[in-house]
Amino acid sequence: MRRLLWLGALCFLAVLVSIPTAGAQGNQQAVSIQNFAFNPPNITIAPGTTVTWTNNDSAPHTVTADDGSFDSETLQPGQSFSLRFDSPGTFLYHCEIHPFMRGSVTVSKNGSVKRGATIAKAGGATATVRGSTSEARAGGVVAIAGS
Repeated sequence: MRRLLWLGALCFLAVLVSIPTAGAQGNQQAVSIQNFAFNPPNITIAPGTTVTWTNNDSAPHTVTADDGSFDSETLQPGQSFSLRFDSPGTFLYHCEIHPFMRGSVTVSKNGSVKRGATIAKAGGATATVRGSTSEARAGGVVAIAGS
């Protein structure tokens, strides 16, 4: 009986340890900016997912929403821009420097709408999230990283 209880406790702990790891991995999506294109150009994500665009190109680029709801401002080579998407819908974006560069983020399920946004700065870069004062269309956290 003691062995059975011990085995049950170990199984329970194994399940508890694995749950946070799986959830954390599911909330990230990467988009590479390279060869004057977003790769992948169109993604579908769940609400609460953070998308990170990294400029792996030799030229500066932006990640700018077509409707003006978010803008990375200029990302120099090596810099990244991250945005958490909480609201369902499709968010079209482009590079303001190279307007032929286009992409989209589709948030697939209903999610909560975050009010406002938190902006983080690194390496002297800035980001802005635009929208009404009661709702940031993409919501969540915005960050720029890199040198």
